[in-house]
Amino acid sequence: MWNLILLFVGGFLYVLGYNGVAAHHGFVPGGSYGFAVVLERILPVLRLEDWYFLINVPLFVIAWKGVSRRFFMLNFVTMACITMMTSYVQLDLGVQNEMYAAIVSGAIMGAGCGMIFRTYGGGGGVDVLAVILNQRYGVRIGVFFFFINAAVMMSALSRYTLDKLIASMVMIFISSVVTEYVLSLFNQRKAVRIVTKKTDELIGVMVERKYHATIFEGRGGYTQKPVSMIFTITDNIRLRSLEQIVFDYDPEAIFVVENTFSVFGGNFSKRKVY
Repeated sequence: MWNLILLFVGGFLYVLGYNGVAAHHGFVPGGSYGFAVVLERILPVLRLEDWYFLINVPLFVIAWKGVSRRFFMLNFVTMACITMMTSYVQLDLGVQNEMYAAIVSGAIMGAGCGMIFRTYGGGGGVDVLAVILNQRYGVRIGVFFFFINAAVMMSALSRYTLDKLIASMVMIFISSVVTEYVLSLFNQRKAVRIVTKKTDELIGVMVERKYHATIFEGRGGYTQKPVSMIFTITDNIRLRSLEQIVFDYDPEAIFVVENTFSVFGGNFSKRKVY
């Protein structure tokens, strides 16, 4: 149910960003939705939602045996959701400046995509194809989408001005950045490495405060004396508390913090298998 809620909200935001802003400025989005926009411009015999549906159908047929049923069904629900909402969500958010419109539409559509991808599904047939090529042939998903979006822009050259295509690329870039940011809001943690000579004292306090940790034994490169590295994962809220604990017990400790994109397993979010 949680995944379905995210799918519907994400689909609504994606369509809101396009129909509410991008469509009024003639921008071209990326992926299969972008191909549908271009086809509607070239062959207006069908509506945008009809082209989007027709593009996705053969890709879903190909993908039926290429991915898990769960991943397939989540993508199918997303496609159906976006198709219907494209018909009924018709409004104008009133953004007049073209560059502002590219920024706003990219941000809204990116937020929608982030919520959709958080379900471990995708936004349509192109996403399914990207997963199949990645699993079978090792094609990187980012590289695949780069060429897909490049193909969308090339197909739009004859019908759109260069200014429109540049604004569209700005929109797509912002959308991809916001997508990654929204995804990180769900699973991002801080990976912490602590190099210390007072491992036993620190571990005792960390376990008492409900921090989970792994200890790596080693030795100093200069002193050649035994030293330990504690590895733990925490969130932004508890990071400051952990730092205080470490330096209260060992003022000479080395405290290294790294951002993680996503953390699964253990006591964190359970990974969904495609």
